[in-house]
This record gives sequence, C-alpha cells and structure tokens, in this order.
Amino acid sequence: MSASMSDFGVLIDSSLCFSDHITNITGKAHQRACLIHHCFTSQDCSMFVKAFITYVRPLLENNSPIWSLASIKDIYRIEGVQRKFTKQIQGMLELTYYSQLKALCLELLELRRTPGTCCFDFGV
Repeated sequence: MSASMSDFGVLIDSSLCFSDHITNITGKAHQRACLIHHCFTSQDCSMFVKAFITYVRPLLENNSPIWSLASIKDIYRIEGVQRKFTKQIQGMLELTYYSQLKALCLELLELRRTPGTCCFDFGV
C-alpha cells in the first residue's frame, strides 16, 4: 500500500489513484452489509433493501464526484458490495444480478454516481 493522504474524506495516493479509498470504503460497506444480514431476524426483502440504502449505500456514494473516475477494477469492487448483499437475500440466489436489482427495485451503483458527476465541472 502506497503512502496516501486524506482530503475531504477521500484517500488519494501519490499517483492520484483512489484504490486505497475504494479498499477502505468497500471494506466498511461489506462489514455493514454483513451486520444487516446477521442482526435482522426478518426475511422481508423490502426491509433488507431499506437497511442497505440507509446504512451501506452512503458509504459507497460519499464524495463520489471526486473519485468516481476510478479504475474499472475499483468500480467492480464497489458494485461487488451490492452484488454480494442482494445475493444473500432470500429468493435471490438463483437470479442473475440484473434480475435481482429489478426484483428489489435497485439500480447499478455506477448509474447512481453518474448524474452527480455530470453536475460538476472539473475544468477538464
């Protein structure tokens, strides 16, 4: 792991990459998602989705206009949090990821970041 510094809550390394930040937020998000599955006794899909939206998704979207141009590998890691979470909901295991999202009324996290990014002019 290279030397990183934090600015506005975003870890940036000396080569201006956000991999350390993505590792940090996906680790925290996986922990929270796991806690949701272990702490709630209900098997109500809508309750799980609301808990994910409330407690996990903000970690994955915070300051995203700054780091959303991360590498493809990092984007897959971010999406992997939601992918793993939805797969663990009762009745979703046999469905494809896109079918799971449709059934749970969720959307790709990458699509959620796009409108926010478009609102900012980075002077590029």
